[in-house]
Amino acid sequence: MRLPRLTGPVLSGLHCFLIAADQMSFTRAAEILCLTQSAVSHKIKNLEESLGVKLFIRQPRKLTLTDEGRRLKEVLALNFGDIANELRDLRTLELSGDLNVSVPPTFAQRWLLPRLSSFMDKYPALRFHLRTRNELVDFHTESFDCAIYFGNGKYTGLHVVKLMDESMVPVCSHEYAEQHGLYGNPAKLMSCMLLHDAAPWARAGKNDEWQYWAQQNGVVLPESGCTFDRSDLALQAAERGIGVAIGRASFIAEQLQSGRLVTPFTLSVPSPQNYYLVCRKEMATSPRVKAFIDWLGEVQ
Repeated sequence: MRLPRLTGPVLSGLHCFLIAADQMSFTRAAEILCLTQSAVSHKIKNLEESLGVKLFIRQPRKLTLTDEGRRLKEVLALNFGDIANELRDLRTLELSGDLNVSVPPTFAQRWLLPRLSSFMDKYPALRFHLRTRNELVDFHTESFDCAIYFGNGKYTGLHVVKLMDESMVPVCSHEYAEQHGLYGNPAKLMSCMLLHDAAPWARAGKNDEWQYWAQQNGVVLPESGCTFDRSDLALQAAERGIGVAIGRASFIAEQLQSGRLVTPFTLSVPSPQNYYLVCRKEMATSPRVKAFIDWLGEVQ
C-alpha cells in the first residue's frame, strides 16, 4: 500500500470507506453520508486507486473486506474516533478542568451564589472550586486561578479587570428606625448601635466603612458599636433589630424589596472600594479565566 498525500479527496474517501466498512454496505453508507450509492462507490474506487490496493471484494449483494481493508478499517476507526472526540470537545477542551476562585465571603453568599448556576450550566464540564476570604491571595504560593477583590484596583504585577462599582447606605429594620426616630434624621445615629464589618476590604480598620460614609455626609457617629468579621453577619444583625449596618447596594436589594431592611435616610455614597477580578498576567488568556470574566460581565 503506497502512501498518498492526504488531500481533501483522500480524506473524504477515507471517511467514506470507514462508514462503508462499518456498515458493509454502500447503500447504507450512502444514507448515512447523505450521498447516492454511486457517489459512495466512486469515492471508494478513487481511494483504492490512490492507495494502489483493493479494499473491498465486491460480490453480488455482498461486500467483503480484503486484508488491506481490514487493516485500514482498524486504523481509521481508532484515529477517526479520536479526531471526532477532539472536534466535539474543542470549544470546551480547556474548560473541562478546575477553576479555583477566591471571593470575599459576603460577595460569595449575597451576589455570586444566587447567579452561579448559570455559569455551571454554561460550562458543565468545568469543576468550579470556591473559597472565601477577605485577605488578598498570594498568587506565587497559592493555587488560585483568579480572585475577586473588593478594593481600589491597584494590584501591582497582576492582571486586573473592574467588575462593578459599589455604593453604601445605612440600613436597619423598620422597627429599629421607628424606635430611634431615624427616618430623615441621621443625627439620631448618635443614640444607635452601629454594626461594623470589621474587615470590609483587605487591611481595612473595623470602623473604616462607617467613617467613610459619615465623612461624606458630615455625620457624627458614636464611638461604640458591634463588630463582625463578615458584612452579611452585620446585615443579618440589622434585620433582627440589633442596630444599624452599612449596606452595600450589591447585597441589599432583596432585603429592601421584602422590607426586612430599610434605608432610614437616602444618603447613599459611592464606595471608595469596588469589585475587581485579578489573576496572574499569564492567566489572563486562560480560557477558563476568560470564560469566568465574560460570564461575570453578562450577569451583572
